[in-house]
Amino acid sequence: MTTDFLDTAKAALLERLKGENFEKSVSLRIKEIGNLIISGDKAEISDERADCAIIADQPTFEKILKGELNPMKAAMFGKLKIAGDAKTAMKFGALFG
Repeated sequence: MTTDFLDTAKAALLERLKGENFEKSVSLRIKEIGNLIISGDKAEISDERADCAIIADQPTFEKILKGELNPMKAAMFGKLKIAGDAKTAMKFGALFG
C-alpha cells in the first residue's frame, strides 16, 4: 500500500472539508493503493465501510484533488464509479466545484 498518496490525499481533503459536515460517510477507494473515509469534517485512512463508495485509480483522484477534473464528469465518462448513496456522492462532488 502506498501511504504517500493516501497522506497527500488526506491533507487535500481536510483542506476542502473545512466548514463542511458530511452527515453520511464516503469511502474513497483508490485502486491498488487504499481507502480514505470522509465523515463529518474529517478524513481518515481506513478500510471501514461507508454509506457511499467512490472508486477510481490514483491518476483520476489526483486530477480531482488538484481541481483538474470534475468528479461528476469523471463519473459520466466512466473514470469514477459510485456505489451506495448517490446523493452523498453528489455532495462530495460539490466540494470540487
